[in-house]
Amino acid sequence: MTATSEVRFSADGTAKVQSYVRLTGSTWIRWCTYEDAAPILTIQDGPAEITITNPGRGEVTEEDVRLSRLLAEAVTLFAAELEKHATKDSKAADADESAGRAA
Repeated sequence: MTATSEVRFSADGTAKVQSYVRLTGSTWIRWCTYEDAAPILTIQDGPAEITITNPGRGEVTEEDVRLSRLLAEAVTLFAAELEKHATKDSKAADADESAGRAA
């Protein structure tokens, strides 16, 4: 399964919703922009859907901009880390394949 969502309840009854999305070819990432309202970013895969926007309709604050830039920075760093691991894993697979041919 590429996506899961769960609700966890603490001893005091507080609920926490967690969604895990493994980006695949079936993942939908889309955004909508409007002339008179804040944009909406949605990531959807299977039962998990994450929608990101600001709480006020049409009123975008400096804090909204700051937090969206933090999100963009985190996604950029996440992608860079994935690239690093993919390169490492690719090199390891190539080395294993070369070792198999030499035997």
